Amino acid sequence: MIDFNLKKVVAPFLIIAMLVSCGDAPKKLDKRAIAENYIKALNASDFEQLVGLFQDSVRFNEMEYIRTFDKESYHSLFQWDSVFNPRYEILDIKEKGENLHLTISKECERIRFLHEGPFISSEIMNIKEGKIHSIDIVEYVDFNDSLWGAKREDLVSWIEVHYPDLNGFIHDQTKQGAMNYQKAMAFYRNRTDSIPVRQEIEQ
Repeated sequence: MIDFNLKKVVAPFLIIAMLVSCGDAPKKLDKRAIAENYIKALNASDFEQLVGLFQDSVRFNEMEYIRTFDKESYHSLFQWDSVFNPRYEILDIKEKGENLHLTISKECERIRFLHEGPFISSEIMNIKEGKIHSIDIVEYVDFNDSLWGAKREDLVSWIEVHYPDLNGFIHDQTKQGAMNYQKAMAFYRNRTDSIPVRQEIEQ
């Protein structure tokens, strides 16, 4: 009789202990959700949501070009990019250890002007302790370098001749620099001379 009562008393405590133990089990980090939230924040131009996904600093590697930002210094680049109303899309995503291998499509006013359509890149997102540590652009999958270079050169050369007060816009990655970039593209589109400056010089 005593054994039976003991079982009745002990059994509930065992069940509670099991439930508590299960509740304390670490949850698996959803890296894909982090990447998806990163893209959503970029598309919404939501800086606070975006930097909330970063560690104290974040590294962006583009081929051999490496830049490291703290959250404050990243704000200037974020503002520059946001002016062009970018749209990002994850085309493919694979999880490999701490890394996510992503295929990303990006389109914006600047890219449409220089590339005449979106370009696609292969990127590796490194996540540590639930935060984005670095993003590496390892390859441009669908990027017409010759078209981009030619249109960029025509734009810069034409602006130097007709609107020299905007000179330097191509390298100015601030909000004002992006606004000057927009002005340069608008002036170029509405130009009366239809011959690229490079051809004028060659003649």
